[in-house]
Amino acid sequence: MPHLFAILWLSNLQLRGSFPWLVAAVLGLLAVAAVVVLYVRESAKVALAPRIAMALVRVAVVATVAVLLLRPVWVSEEKRDKVRPVAVLIDVSQSMDSADPRTTPEDQGRAAIAFGLIDADKGLPAETLSASHEKTLERPKRIDVARAALTNPKIDLFKSLAKVGPLEVYTFGTQRVGRDAAKDDWLKSLAATEPKTALVEAAFELLNRDDADAPAAIVIVSDGRENAGPRSLDDLARACNRRGIPISVYGVGSSTFGQLQVAFGSGAADKGGPGSRVGTDTDVPNTLFVDDITTVPVRYTVKGIAEGTANITLKYGDREVATKKETFTLTPEELRDGKTFATLMKFAPTKADAEGKKQEYSVAVAVTPTGARDPLDTLTGGLSRPAQVVSRKLKLLWVDGLPRRDFQFLQRDLLRDRRIDAKFYLTEGDRAAMRSGPPWMIEFSREVNGTLNIDRPEFRKILFDFDLVVLGDVPGKFFTKDQQEVIKEFVKEGGGLIHVAGRWNAPAAWAAEKGGPVKGDGSPIAEVLPVEFDAVRFPIQSLENPVGFVPVLDPAANRTQIVALEDDPIDNAERWGKRGNQTALGGSGKRLEPLYWYYPVTKVKPAADVFLVHPTARTPAPDNKEMPLLAGHYYGKGYALWVGFDDTWRWRFNLQNKLTSRFWTQAIYSAGIPRVVGTKLTQLSTNTIAPIEGTTGEYYVRVFNDNFQPLTADEVEGTLERVDAGPDDKDRTVPVKFQKVPGTEGEYAMTLPYNKVGQYRLTVDPKNKSPATLNFPVVYRDNHELAPGALDEPAMRKLSRQSRGSEADAGFYREETLVKLAGDLKAQKSPQSSRDEVLLWNQWAMLLLLGLLSAEWFLRKFNGMS
Repeated sequence: MPHLFAILWLSNLQLRGSFPWLVAAVLGLLAVAAVVVLYVRESAKVALAPRIAMALVRVAVVATVAVLLLRPVWVSEEKRDKVRPVAVLIDVSQSMDSADPRTTPEDQGRAAIAFGLIDADKGLPAETLSASHEKTLERPKRIDVARAALTNPKIDLFKSLAKVGPLEVYTFGTQRVGRDAAKDDWLKSLAATEPKTALVEAAFELLNRDDADAPAAIVIVSDGRENAGPRSLDDLARACNRRGIPISVYGVGSSTFGQLQVAFGSGAADKGGPGSRVGTDTDVPNTLFVDDITTVPVRYTVKGIAEGTANITLKYGDREVATKKETFTLTPEELRDGKTFATLMKFAPTKADAEGKKQEYSVAVAVTPTGARDPLDTLTGGLSRPAQVVSRKLKLLWVDGLPRRDFQFLQRDLLRDRRIDAKFYLTEGDRAAMRSGPPWMIEFSREVNGTLNIDRPEFRKILFDFDLVVLGDVPGKFFTKDQQEVIKEFVKEGGGLIHVAGRWNAPAAWAAEKGGPVKGDGSPIAEVLPVEFDAVRFPIQSLENPVGFVPVLDPAANRTQIVALEDDPIDNAERWGKRGNQTALGGSGKRLEPLYWYYPVTKVKPAADVFLVHPTARTPAPDNKEMPLLAGHYYGKGYALWVGFDDTWRWRFNLQNKLTSRFWTQAIYSAGIPRVVGTKLTQLSTNTIAPIEGTTGEYYVRVFNDNFQPLTADEVEGTLERVDAGPDDKDRTVPVKFQKVPGTEGEYAMTLPYNKVGQYRLTVDPKNKSPATLNFPVVYRDNHELAPGALDEPAMRKLSRQSRGSEADAGFYREETLVKLAGDLKAQKSPQSSRDEVLLWNQWAMLLLLGLLSAEWFLRKFNGMS
């Protein structure tokens, strides 16, 4: 019995019973002893041999029972090496249905290899293909090229990979789907219809297996577009590198398929480097002057074309006014992210342009890849912008008190501007200088006790000879009540007015005729301005140190050029301040130098736009809104602008007159041009520069009636036309509605969803004989499945290289190297063990026990024992 338990202990038997084996052994020994004693005392009539046989049978019964109490299990374990599989992921997203232009001999040769027109093991052809082959391979779909390559018997990719390890084939788009690796019939009907490419997630699903079942390698057949899932290609590369699972990529598609975006914008090329934004329209002139050199900045972004030629054509109306031809070469990084180029198109408008019916300029850019043979390979883009040619200069009159610093600097700038005919007058200036002649306004030197001594008819004749009046810190008594009424009429009939607030006289002088706060009727000039204010007196020397501030852009600033100090809206926002207490003012990055004074107002008038506000100050209760610093509105046909500060000269720090001059020039044109070109009764604008499918944009329309009063209707109707839709398309033209903006008379807004890509024309005709239109494109986002784009070769090369932890380029294949893919992979094995268990306390053990008991009973009966 001890030997029996020793054998059980050392063998592959395992005891699963709850009965202690030591107790079973002791009980077994006692049972054996009892059996021996029993048969020794048996009758001497029975011979020794039968007694020994019966004793042995009884001992076997006892031993069997003891073993069964321990529930023995026979365990066998086998160890061997398992060959790990090779997984193939085939992209079937919609981008694989793109028909790529193959303009270069290399791309045409790759398609020829895939379709079996060229031996796969001979590489790219040294000579150009025949004309018939070129026509066949002109624009094959990516999925067709991939299908041809995977079923090409000369490449024989699946069978080659099966020699490395068991083959697993999957297709993927939004989800991974298993395919039969032993057959390729399903490839013949394979379609690229999935709406997204979850390349990273499909590969990560394979990595979720344990080491024994993980693939030895992953082969990806794709154009490299990834637009689904939270993880990136870099995350996948790191995970594969940690697991020792290399990724090999068969890149499908043309590497010279390009994209082109065109915009008006700054003349500084590619400031942001690869992938920088295409700029905005904020720096585009919309008023041109005859015989004055006009500079139109054009920016275009090229993506996916290694080298080529760009032809830029500028037209005014139907007349071609300027052309340029530029060549370019992109680096691999620029090929993927795109590079922005900029150019300045210059021309001089003529009198014929001023008299033409089509008052707009348009730019067209055509990019042709090097080696392109088909006109369809040329990328084109263009856009137009309304711009009116003025055949005379803008006439400006600036009246101020003392020559403040802003006045001193701006006077020189305005006198140098060929588009402006400026005259000036200082009420507190030297009398001899004021009478000396241009640029001084001699007529205004006719003062009596500080009051302009010109009667109403003559003053009207003088004033109406100008397009814009700038009033500074003018004493309240300088203009009589009749003269102020003439200024009011001047604006109402189309003239422009800019009021630059001062500390000593105006606007406090306009608050009331006798210097008190406005109660009931105010002065005519105060009625014209877009803000309401009280008379505020400022000390000559403040007892407290002034606190600097940088003005903050208000949302309406998106719809004016006045505050656009930079071409890029992001860069422009960095120039201005932030709401709340400001720190690190001046000299910090791009932010403007702080200002130290402003004139407080009590309220903004209805229908006025606020462009700049104070970062912390607010208007008095009950209005309690952000303090406006720059605001404007239309008063009748003319435009009035409020400037509540007077120290923009500080912005000249380190930048000379760049920012100050740009701010004031844009303010002067915005206020003065309406009189030159006429005020538009319907003004349509948007804050969305580049509409993208799946997003929304805000559109605004300002409407005046025939009397130049703001429209009071609750809504304004318009139409949205998809210009490139077919004539039978029922959705080609749809009605839209603009809703009234609360608190702003004459202004309406609409949120427009961009549901479909295409060229659109938005038209608003409020029946005031002045309809307005706005043309805009809606495009796919960059990584959308249907967005045009080349094979993302740099990303796929990086993925395959980093998954191997290698600095050298490895793991990326095109059609000419696809035959080498399987040979570059190494088979991987993982140790595997199989375990088998057999329960020994089963029916056979019971039969054995019964057999032993029967044998003992038979022996006892045979020997005459009971």
